[in-house]
Amino acid sequence: MSAVPRTAIVLAAGMGTRLRSVMSDQPKGFIEIGSETLIARCLRLVAGVGVDRVVIVAGYRSDAYVELSRSSPGVEVIENPDFETTGSMASLACALQVVEEDFLLFESDLFYEERAVHAVCERPEPDVLLASDETGATDEVWIQADVGNSLVNMSKQSEDLDHVSGELVGIVKISAATGRAMLEAYHRFVSVHGHGQMGYETEALVAVAQDIPIHVERVNGLIWGEVDYEQHYLRVRDEVFPAWVRAKGDRGEKQ
Repeated sequence: MSAVPRTAIVLAAGMGTRLRSVMSDQPKGFIEIGSETLIARCLRLVAGVGVDRVVIVAGYRSDAYVELSRSSPGVEVIENPDFETTGSMASLACALQVVEEDFLLFESDLFYEERAVHAVCERPEPDVLLASDETGATDEVWIQADVGNSLVNMSKQSEDLDHVSGELVGIVKISAATGRAMLEAYHRFVSVHGHGQMGYETEALVAVAQDIPIHVERVNGLIWGEVDYEQHYLRVRDEVFPAWVRAKGDRGEKQ
């Protein structure tokens, strides 16, 4: 069984322009759900599985994350200076300049229950992509896995896939070797296309999955949600968070 990574990377460079109606000009990671920001929740949950180094890749309002890091031991901030014109893989590439070890990867605009983190950490495979059953949240990324549950393809259009094996959550366990392969794939992409608008998931992970097995771990009934625009925010606030509170109560845990 592979060890749980002691490092996490959080992709947090996005501008969040589709959320201006429900929040200030803060980055998406500072959205509050149940009196806790999404980034604070992420830091708390990764600490719970033994992560002691968190690299946040910031872009828009990076000063907010820098200020957070001053009071958060083990947290460092790397800036993607081209966040307005590049994709998520460009942000990950910035982090991979300073992260050479195995790591957990998180998108910053997610609310998820604790078992989402444990689901990827407890798998024996060195590379694990978390999937859920269909949430109906809209703007989903769909995953196709083979009969052995290894990643084959991902797309926002389900018709592009031979079949749908689950919905992308945005949490991945990535080995050092796979991180290097993703970085090499990104450099090839930039060389060919002349820009850095590459997605870490539908493009970089899919590219390296042709040579490196990436296990798809599907957790049915997972309580989670992305907060990318107002409809997402309202779903997480009014449906996902209350569902998490009820689940905690059913298990007799403190809120």
